[in-house]
Amino acid sequence: MSAIKNFVTLNTRKMAVDEYLRKELNAAGYSKVDIRKTPTRTIVTIRASRPGVVIGRRGSKIREITDVLEKRFGIENPQVEVSEVENPWLDAQVMASRLARQLERGIRFRKTAYWILKKVMRAGALGCEIIVKGKISSARARYQKFREGTIGKSGEPAVKYVTIAHDYAVLKAGTIGVTVKIMLPKARLPDKIIINPPKDRQVKKPQLVKPQEESQVEEVSEQEEETFEEDISLTEKELEEIGDLEELEELESLDEAIDEATESQESNESKGE
Repeated sequence: MSAIKNFVTLNTRKMAVDEYLRKELNAAGYSKVDIRKTPTRTIVTIRASRPGVVIGRRGSKIREITDVLEKRFGIENPQVEVSEVENPWLDAQVMASRLARQLERGIRFRKTAYWILKKVMRAGALGCEIIVKGKISSARARYQKFREGTIGKSGEPAVKYVTIAHDYAVLKAGTIGVTVKIMLPKARLPDKIIINPPKDRQVKKPQLVKPQEESQVEEVSEQEEETFEEDISLTEKELEEIGDLEELEELESLDEAIDEATESQESNESKGE
């Protein structure tokens, strides 16, 4: 078998497995399946929002799916693994399946569509579009579109960042088709300009051209101490001199007082004679 035929065969089988699991695990919030072949076995990873429903009681559902994959689809030695969807509100297939099941229960399509639209946008999606086609409100078939945010229609953003899923609900009036498109939060649109914040300016601290050596600093400090001691000694000498002058002035005043007293006594004695 050539490489092209092998590629077509593998993808055809994967589409058939995906269609079977979508019908079988509709109530479990089925998202997608990944098939990876190893030298000893084939690993089939099922992604769903409710892994417990996929596993079943004591693994009964897993065993049933394993037998069908081996006998019906010819997968050699399959090993089924279940992985939980991190954020089901950003998975288009889960949302389309949920909307279709709500329509089969008899809930109004507008109420369900607006509720899912609000939940998807709150989850962080850049945009969401829901299309409901069929006999939704009259005997004639028509379609109703619900949209919010930005949805890429062409180019790289539409191919890389928009996920599309389809599902259908079987009612008494007929089959109603559901299409859900979600633009992921990581999308980068070409018309969106991102301005980087300015960088903080680093102020340079002033530096000495030639820093002083330690020996020079010590010599300067010693000289300052000597001048301070000299200032102290000079002030003490000045204080001593001031004290001596004050004592001399007191002695002179005492001598003057004694001279005045002796003079007055002598004058009194001369008048008495």
